[in-house]
Amino acid sequence: MWIFENLRPEEKNALSEGAIRKAYDRGEAIFTQGHAAREMFLLKAGRVKLSQVMEDGTEITLDIRKAGDFLGENMLSEDIEYPVTAWCLEKTLVCGFDKRGFEKIVLQYPNIGLQVIKNLSNRINRLTTRMGGMSITNLEERLYRVLILTLSDVNFQ
Repeated sequence: MWIFENLRPEEKNALSEGAIRKAYDRGEAIFTQGHAAREMFLLKAGRVKLSQVMEDGTEITLDIRKAGDFLGENMLSEDIEYPVTAWCLEKTLVCGFDKRGFEKIVLQYPNIGLQVIKNLSNRINRLTTRMGGMSITNLEERLYRVLILTLSDVNFQ
């Protein structure tokens, strides 16, 4: 779980004890675009489609998430709405936190908040670097960069 890397055992235990566990069936929404973002989840099993409905009513699929991925991490922002809907493509198991519960744990264990900030910052840096490589027009150079970044992500995790 990259977002909770570098935590002490007692901090991991506090997170585990405070986690909400839920099961969803195929076709259920974990959260819906436009609703208040109050929960974040780690996918334990299953696959989830993140989609967004555009102003003209067209639905576009933005991503497919699998076990080990996070959903709803924008909950950490102040008073924000989910920008997408998370649809279960199969039976899905998640564990996660509501905003108030997570904030309570962070107040008890401040290092959790610090590590989450550092881990999110590292993730943003990696994604920014990856996106920068997409602007290269030479196909061979783009493929090289994608392979290097993919290998560094595997080694990072």
